[in-house]
Amino acid sequence: MGVAMGNIDLAVEPDFRLGPWLVRPSLGMACRDGAEVKLEPRVLQTLIVLVRAEGRTVSRAELMRTAWGLEVGDDAIGRCIGRLRAVLAIDGVIGFETIPKIGYRLSVDAGIDDTSPPALPPTLPAPPRRPLWPWVAVAGSILLIAGSLQLLKRDGAALPVAQVTPVTSDPGQEIQPALNRGGGQIAYAADRAGQGFDIWVQSLTGGTPARITDDPAHDLSPSWSPDGGRIAFVRIDRDGPCRILVKPVPSGPERQVGACSTFREVKLAWLDNGHLVHADRPGTAGPARLWSVALSGPQAGQQVALTDPPPGIHGDSDPTLSPDGKRLAFMRHRAVGVSDVIVRELATGAEQQVTDDGRKLHGLEWSGDGRWLYAASSRAGDFGLWRIDPEGTAPPLRVAPGLNQLGRIGAGGDRVAAEVRTNRSTLLRLHPDGRQEPVVPPSNRLDWDPDISRQGAVAFASDRSGMFEIWVAERGQAPTPVTQFQGPFTQSPRWAPDGQRLALISVIDGAPGLFILDRGAERLRRVAADPGAEDRAPAWSRDGQRLYFASNRLGGWRIWITRPPYDQAMPITEAGWRVAKESADGRWLYMARDGENGLWRQPADGGMPERIADLPDAYDNESWVVGGGGVYLVDRPGNGQARIMLLPNDGAPMRMVTELPDALYKSSLALGPDGGLVIGQYLGSLVDIVDVRIDEP
Repeated sequence: MGVAMGNIDLAVEPDFRLGPWLVRPSLGMACRDGAEVKLEPRVLQTLIVLVRAEGRTVSRAELMRTAWGLEVGDDAIGRCIGRLRAVLAIDGVIGFETIPKIGYRLSVDAGIDDTSPPALPPTLPAPPRRPLWPWVAVAGSILLIAGSLQLLKRDGAALPVAQVTPVTSDPGQEIQPALNRGGGQIAYAADRAGQGFDIWVQSLTGGTPARITDDPAHDLSPSWSPDGGRIAFVRIDRDGPCRILVKPVPSGPERQVGACSTFREVKLAWLDNGHLVHADRPGTAGPARLWSVALSGPQAGQQVALTDPPPGIHGDSDPTLSPDGKRLAFMRHRAVGVSDVIVRELATGAEQQVTDDGRKLHGLEWSGDGRWLYAASSRAGDFGLWRIDPEGTAPPLRVAPGLNQLGRIGAGGDRVAAEVRTNRSTLLRLHPDGRQEPVVPPSNRLDWDPDISRQGAVAFASDRSGMFEIWVAERGQAPTPVTQFQGPFTQSPRWAPDGQRLALISVIDGAPGLFILDRGAERLRRVAADPGAEDRAPAWSRDGQRLYFASNRLGGWRIWITRPPYDQAMPITEAGWRVAKESADGRWLYMARDGENGLWRQPADGGMPERIADLPDAYDNESWVVGGGGVYLVDRPGNGQARIMLLPNDGAPMRMVTELPDALYKSSLALGPDGGLVIGQYLGSLVDIVDVRIDEP
C-alpha cells in the first residue's frame, strides 16, 4: 500500500477550467490559447486545494495536510504559490493572495469571457485510489519507442514532430552518442568487440560502422571538432584519472592532449578547433569546475578554470558549446539527483540558470540551429527528452517520452541521438552456508540499496514503476511501493528497530532531505528540514531513539543526530565524516570519511576515532553493515570481482565470507535477523542508440 501524499491523487482527478485555463491534473499540465505548461505534482495539489476552498483562505497547516500529507517549510509552499502566480496569474484574471500569518486565497475575475463554464474538482472525499503504478515490463528497449511520435497538439497549435528510429541494436552496449555539426555522422563508444569500449563512427544514412580506436583501456565520450575532421575522447586506464586524446577522422595517429586531475570519466566539448573543455575536480575538496585545455602552442595541456560554482555543491559538468561559439551550456549539480542547466556567455562570463526543476539530468546538447537546448530529464518523473529555451523565458517542452531511461545525448542538424538504457540489478541473500537466492522476484529494472527489519521485511530502492521509489517486501509477499514521490531521486531506506518506521532520502525543495515514514500511521514527515543542505546515509541507533545521518548543512560533511520529535538535529563530529553506524551492543560508533578509503571507530559516548581497516573503498562508503560478530564490508580486487569480508569484533584479522561477482556499487549491504547478508548484484545494461528527427513547425 502506498503512502498517500495528502488526499489528492492526481492520476484520477478530472480536468477542470479555471478562468481561461484548462487544468489537466492527470497529465500534469495547464492549457490556454494553444499553450501548454507543465506543472509539478506539488504545485497541482496546492492549486486543487485552493480551488476547492471556493474563495476561502486556506491555512498553511491545511495545505500541508490536504495537499501534501507531510510537514514542509514556508519556503516550499511559497515556491508552489510563486510557480502558480508565474504561470496562471500573468494577466490578472486569476490571483493568488497571501494573507500574512494566516494562509493563501485564490480569486478568479468573474468577468472573464469563457465559453466553457468553470468546473470545480469534486470536494473530498476524493475518488477511490486506483493501483499506485501499472507494472512496467520491458520487452525490448528499442521497439518501445521506435516509429513516428506525433506530440500532443495544444488546442490546434502546431508542435514539433519527433521521428524516432534505432541506430544500433547489437547485443553489447553502445553509449555516449555524438553527432557532427551537420548531423549526418555519429560517433559513439561501444563494447561490441568484447575487449572494452572503443570509439566507433557511422553514417546515419546507412553503411557499416567503423572502429577508430582499439586500445585495451576503455575509450569513451567522443566529441566532434567544429570542422568535423577530428574526434576528442577520454581514455580510462585501470588506475588513475582519465586521459584526453584527439584522433583524426577517418584515420590518423591519435595523440594525448591533456589529462584529468581526479575524475575517471568526463564529457568533452570543443570551445573552438584549438581548445577543449571538460569537468574536473583538482582535489578531494570543493565542487567540480569546468576547465579548458589548449591543444597546441605554449599553453598546450595546461588547464584553465572556466566556472566557479558556489561551495557546498557537487559542481559543474557536461559542457556543450552553442553552434555560433558564443555560449556554453552545462549542468550544475547541487546534490545527488538535483541538477539544473546553466548558460554562460563566453565573452563576458555572465551565467544564467535556465531551469529550476530540482530533478536529475542525464544529457544536454544544443540544437543544430542554436535555438534550443535538448536535455534528458526526469522533470516529468521518467527520463524523457525535453526542449529548453536557452533564454529561460519559455517553459520546457517534452519532445519524446521516456518509455525507457534516456541517457547521454548528442545533437546536430535537425536531429538528436540518445542512449536508450535499461539497467538491471537484483537483490541477493547470501546465507552463512554459501547459498545465494533472490530476495524478491527479479525485474527488468534496478533493485538496490536494501535493508532488512528485525521482523524480516525487506525495504529497497527501485525504478520498477519507471521512477525511483521505496518498495517493501513483507515475509512471503511480493514487493509493493510505499512512497509515491513521482520522480525525485529516492534511496537509502533504513528500518527502525520497531519495524514500523523507515528513514529514507528523497529530493524535495531541491536537495536530498531526510524523511521518516511511519507505516502504522501512514505518515511521512521531513526530519529537521534544511532545504539548502544535502542529507545522506541515515542509520538508527540500536534502541531506535536516535537517528544518525550525514549532512553538509554547516559546510563540509559531518555526522548529525536527531531524536523525537525529529524537528531538530545537532552535529556530533567535525567536518570530513560521511557515514556512521552504531555497533550491535551500542558501545561503538563506526564511521567512514568523505572521499577516503578505510573504516574508523570511536566510543559511542564520545572520544577520538581510530582507523581500524583499509576498507571500505571510498566508492563503497555506505556498503557495509555492523553485526553482532563484527563489520561486514565489500572488497573489490578488480576485473568486476567482489567479495564480502568480515572484520571481527575480537580483533582477529579480516577474513573473506563469500565471493560475489558484480556486486553493485553504492548499494547498501544489509544483515537479516537470521544472519544472512543481502546486497544488490549488477545484471548488466541494455543500451542502444536511437535517432530522433525533430521537425519544427
